[in-house]
Amino acid sequence: MTILEASHSKIALRHPFAALSFYFGHKSALHEAIIIASAKYLWGDHTDTQAWKSALQELKGNVLIPPVTNRYNLVVGNSLNTTFGKWIWCCVRVLKPEVMIETGVAHGSSSWIILNAMHLNKKGRLYSIDLPNNDTNAAYNFNENQPATGWMVPDLLKPRWELHLGYAQEVLPMLLRKTGQTDIFFHDSDHSYAHMKFEFETAAPLLRSGGLLISDDVHKNTAFEEFIRTRQWKALQFNKGGSAIAP
Repeated sequence: MTILEASHSKIALRHPFAALSFYFGHKSALHEAIIIASAKYLWGDHTDTQAWKSALQELKGNVLIPPVTNRYNLVVGNSLNTTFGKWIWCCVRVLKPEVMIETGVAHGSSSWIILNAMHLNKKGRLYSIDLPNNDTNAAYNFNENQPATGWMVPDLLKPRWELHLGYAQEVLPMLLRKTGQTDIFFHDSDHSYAHMKFEFETAAPLLRSGGLLISDDVHKNTAFEEFIRTRQWKALQFNKGGSAIAP
């Protein structure tokens, strides 16, 4: 199975005006072209592209519940200023998952994006797994201050969120037994080959038909590519993140 490369450079060749705008610092047009092309590839030309465009348009308005701020004024984790952050937003808004599992929370930027989308959907529950206070200080210049895992998520979004602190090798199998079928699985924790392979192989059997597997940092090793080619799932890869549909 060929993995579509949905990188900026590949899509830019087909959308020169969007690429030119990107060059001058206006990223939205190229981001939209990448996301629409990716949706059409994964779900076919019959997919409702207007739904994806509407989800992108929402990000230009004041529809999100703001995250908790920090005194360092830092933007940490996956951001809505990136293609991958917008892709996560659109997938949740358009697919409207009932059950989504996320591994790797850190500050909670991705969790905040997902929970905002679920809030607008008026449905869905996010189950997140991470180690306590993992990757929340020096990696983002917080110095000696180590805020709690997921500190960016405001209280207004927490009713749809279950945060589980512990090792994914122990928590993920237990959580999957509890949730049963999963609509979207999102890997963003330990990006070693062995751990990524473990998470993909553990989550796959309970990902519903047509469900989506999303992974950050798939460029770091061959775990994602090997998983997709072995199972023959339809997949694509952005500059660093990837997504695949369960048959």
